[in-house]
Amino acid sequence: MPHQTKKINIRLVAQKAGVSIASVSRVVNNRTDVSEETRKRVQTVVDELDFVPNKGSDRIFNIGVLLAPGTAIFSNYLSSMLGGMIDFATRNGVHISVMSNVRGSERDTLQMIRERRCDALCVPMNGERLDELSCLKNSGLPVMLINTPVKEKRMGFINNNSYQGACLLTEHLLSLGHRKIGYLSQLIAAESDENHTMRYKGFCDTLQKYGITPERKYFMEHIPTAYTQESGYLQTEKLLRQAPEVTAIMAADDETALGAYKACWERGLKIPDDISVTGFDDLPLAGYFYPPLTTVRQPLYEMGAKAVNYLQLFLQNSLAELPGETLDFELVTRNSTKKI
Repeated sequence: MPHQTKKINIRLVAQKAGVSIASVSRVVNNRTDVSEETRKRVQTVVDELDFVPNKGSDRIFNIGVLLAPGTAIFSNYLSSMLGGMIDFATRNGVHISVMSNVRGSERDTLQMIRERRCDALCVPMNGERLDELSCLKNSGLPVMLINTPVKEKRMGFINNNSYQGACLLTEHLLSLGHRKIGYLSQLIAAESDENHTMRYKGFCDTLQKYGITPERKYFMEHIPTAYTQESGYLQTEKLLRQAPEVTAIMAADDETALGAYKACWERGLKIPDDISVTGFDDLPLAGYFYPPLTTVRQPLYEMGAKAVNYLQLFLQNSLAELPGETLDFELVTRNSTKKI
């Protein structure tokens, strides 16, 4: 008689973990009234058996959007992404819970996630909080990262091709005759941000491809401020003081470019007659700059909506695993750049 494999259910998980069925239920439903030792023991068995709780497709899931401490929630970048998440959730019966742990410790973050009774997590990390990945794994929840390309079990991502976007912009400026191009970065020496690192790498590699050696004096390190526009303003002031010969400025994002506009205007430089300026992301405001900004379009709204959609499908057992997806950019040429 053939051997029959035991059906994987909550009772089997409880037996293998040596705990009660109620304890397993508390863990898989992210209840706070269970010890961390029990939670880890149960989660180990859940992962080993690949146990998926029976969650009906008509259930309203609670997806937590976890922001890093100090995130500027009112930035155009994040508001565009959150808009996609919330619009999709509203249309498809998903609850969104936006949260940020001001203390920053893993224990407090996990406690907050469980108190909110999250079924899954969506994390717009933008590459700068990779130290939190262990915390996300320890939550035991499905996780979709945005702009951090890490793919593991129960963890997927939606990323943009920052390198490709930077290459497109740099080639655009080179095609217009620019060779002395200032770069306003979102990087500082103490930080590592993969997306912004790849943007700068795309810029430098494209210059070298055309026989141009990137000059250190044209690179402006990020200046931390409360508002990205202010950083762009201060960076451009510094750039124009030490390298007044630049004919173009490539900003790491659109908000930085807005600060560059102000600094150029105060120096009496007309865009694009005296100096060309580009941004990155194509935020809704980019088309309303004066003159409208040349940039590359990053589909932030769509990225937010896709992340929530994938989590809902995974929770409904309609996806076997969370995807890793990288989206392309589109060059958007407007009136902020000109041939010299």
